[in-house]
Amino acid sequence: MKKENFSIQLAIVDMLPVVLFGAAMAVLGRKLNSMIFTGGAVLCILSGCGKVLWKILLAVSRKDVKILGAQLRYVMPTGFLLMIIGAVMEHKTAAELLHAAAQMPSVLFFAAALLGIAGMVLCAVKFDRYDVRGNWIEQILNALVQGCVLAGVLLL
Repeated sequence: MKKENFSIQLAIVDMLPVVLFGAAMAVLGRKLNSMIFTGGAVLCILSGCGKVLWKILLAVSRKDVKILGAQLRYVMPTGFLLMIIGAVMEHKTAAELLHAAAQMPSVLFFAAALLGIAGMVLCAVKFDRYDVRGNWIEQILNALVQGCVLAGVLLL
């Protein structure tokens, strides 16, 4: 592990997907009007912020706060589960949003996001969380994915 290679620039780039995801989820949360969905989205955003903080600490102080680096794999799935539960509870509105998401041009952005997510899964399998090059690739890809999700949501 080469903690000295983590830079503040990487941490800043890592924040971009969190901000884009947050914006998309704010729009969806408002459309769904579900506190459970919104709570799950907040949990995901906080988890993303924790990962960014982990990278900032690695870059600035070379301090590895392991729980900040590892929490993402536990906290974020919990947030997504709550988002799914919230959407299911608002099934009529969720069905309308899914129908709108399958229409042009939103569907193009969501399809691109799904391809990007597949690429991120490959990154997760291939790269260690301390791999700086892998982190750059994954975060640039994640920013593109979250940008596509935001564009798709805004076009609903």
